[in-house]
Amino acid sequence: VEEEVEEVKEETPLEKYKKAGEVAKSILIKLNEIVKPGIKALDLCETADKMIADAGMKPAFPLNVAINNHAAHYACTWEDELIIKEGDVVKLDVGVHHDGFIADTAFTVAFDDVHKDLIKASKEATETAVKVIRVGGYTGKLGDLIANIIEGYGFTTVKDLSGHLLMPYRVHGPKTIPNVSGRKGNLVLQDEAFAIETFATTGSGDSHQDRTKLNIVRLAEGRFPLRTDAAKQVRRLLDKEYFRLPVATRWIYKEIGTAKAKMGIRELIQAGALYQYHVLADNAGSFVSQHEHTVYMTPEGPIQTT
Repeated sequence: VEEEVEEVKEETPLEKYKKAGEVAKSILIKLNEIVKPGIKALDLCETADKMIADAGMKPAFPLNVAINNHAAHYACTWEDELIIKEGDVVKLDVGVHHDGFIADTAFTVAFDDVHKDLIKASKEATETAVKVIRVGGYTGKLGDLIANIIEGYGFTTVKDLSGHLLMPYRVHGPKTIPNVSGRKGNLVLQDEAFAIETFATTGSGDSHQDRTKLNIVRLAEGRFPLRTDAAKQVRRLLDKEYFRLPVATRWIYKEIGTAKAKMGIRELIQAGALYQYHVLADNAGSFVSQHEHTVYMTPEGPIQTT
């Protein structure tokens, strides 16, 4: 008797985006419950890591914990002692992928009302852009809208950070959604996914790299001759396990040991084989808020997946 073989239905890209989005959303809900003065930033990062693994998915990038004037790219080291304090403005940015289809979402929290308008500005800008984005439109119009809302609250946008096209196994595709007005931007097409991401700041809006902090790296495209087994092992890990997506250096340390990881990372940087994500910050003493959602574009309008 021939056994009937049950046909496995292939998931559509939208279904994969939605599944990643559900996990990313659940992580931010959990982090919002536990983030408070006195908690270690590393505990937030490890909570996100565990929830992604428990869901059977992979990180699209490490949880970013950007505090006060830091705008992006702060991920904890394995021995990180950073503690959240009263008066901090904390941005949590999570990335999850399901077979390469990415959910990218972020929110900002503070523990008093001093910065409530700053937080409200980026939240309103993102939520309005989510409602307005359409197939056939240009992203520059969204930039006009975002800038108008944030400036209406009396704040500045972070000019060189933007929303971005999401592609399989690629967090930053070639299209952007500017946070500033006066740009044409890119044409939005059906079946594209975008991370709509806005930043409001009390500072200048001109971010700079803090080159003393490098906790996120990504394997660069191309082939690079490497000498040591340590460098080859790191390259293999970033290629096969993390699909050339951004990773926390602490993950590398955990996988292959601190000494070997440091040696391998150093050689890969010297060979030009690693893209380095230094912490991005506005001027000292300023405060930055961030809000972000992922949308999938259909002829009927955007589907928010996060």
